[in-house]
Amino acid sequence: MSTKIALLSLGGTIFMSQDPAGGKARPDDGAGGRLLTTVGDGVEIDSRPLANVSSSDVRPRHLAAVLTQARAAIDEGADGVVLTQGTDTLEETAFLLERYWDRDAPLVVTGAMRPASDLGADGPANLRDAVRTATAPSARGLGVLVVFDGHAHLADPVTKASSRSLSAFVSDPSGPLAIIEQDDLRLLHRPLPRTVRLPGSPPDRFPAVPVLAAGLDEDLALLDHLPPEQLRGLVIAGVGMGHVSPTAMPRLRRLLEAGIPVVVASRTRSGGTSTHHYAYPGSEVDLLEAGATMAGLLPAAKARLLLQALLATGAGPEQIHEAFSVYAS
Repeated sequence: MSTKIALLSLGGTIFMSQDPAGGKARPDDGAGGRLLTTVGDGVEIDSRPLANVSSSDVRPRHLAAVLTQARAAIDEGADGVVLTQGTDTLEETAFLLERYWDRDAPLVVTGAMRPASDLGADGPANLRDAVRTATAPSARGLGVLVVFDGHAHLADPVTKASSRSLSAFVSDPSGPLAIIEQDDLRLLHRPLPRTVRLPGSPPDRFPAVPVLAAGLDEDLALLDHLPPEQLRGLVIAGVGMGHVSPTAMPRLRRLLEAGIPVVVASRTRSGGTSTHHYAYPGSEVDLLEAGATMAGLLPAAKARLLLQALLATGAGPEQIHEAFSVYAS
């Protein structure tokens, strides 16, 4: 019996072409057909294009459609699912899909850093490796995976670390999950159990949750012009282990007292937030005592998505704290 993979596409650089000068890449509906000819390995490909948009235009409704099609494909006998999209928000797509993916078969997300028309296009190799991962015995039960430049990454820790390099994605602090080989994955470490699962699919749009960055001489004064009733939640990209200036604290307390959840992440690439190292005004201890939630190892972009997904289910403070506690550091 042949191996069957469902290939879903939202577009991105992997399905773009450049002008003759090698710039100004734009979506190219013909690139998909050309790319499919590069995938061999005796795998039957069921191609289901969903959109051809830049990754900055991917919305929750697109990912709801991905989940619908992916679940249907697995239930109809596919061995795995591959999703292609732009790389700018690929880590966010993978993280959000991981919250909802409820099949044992892998859902593999990939893309490209170079357009399909580029002489050194990386899309064909990434797509081949994604298909191999989607059929790999070792990938079953691991949830949503990101495949790029010969490696597979778990959805929660993977991050786009370069806007230009072909090796654009990294996983801190553990490194990639596996090296992709022809018949299976070579696992580099044992993954932790999957966390924070939500029922169903994301809504068409998420509740409004802005991200504000802390920093030198930043007191989050913008909050004075954002009435609490216009916010469903707030994420702060804090300095260090998740800190803000002391003069920002009254503004954050005002939101928290109004029942608006505030999640504080770290703007640093690794290490995450703390719960106990510092107790000065604006520190993590001060924020926790005010009622804020620390994002732990989640960066601000992923903390925002998790908070939005939780708010969409009607989660209250206890559920929000519990969901983020698994990422505590």
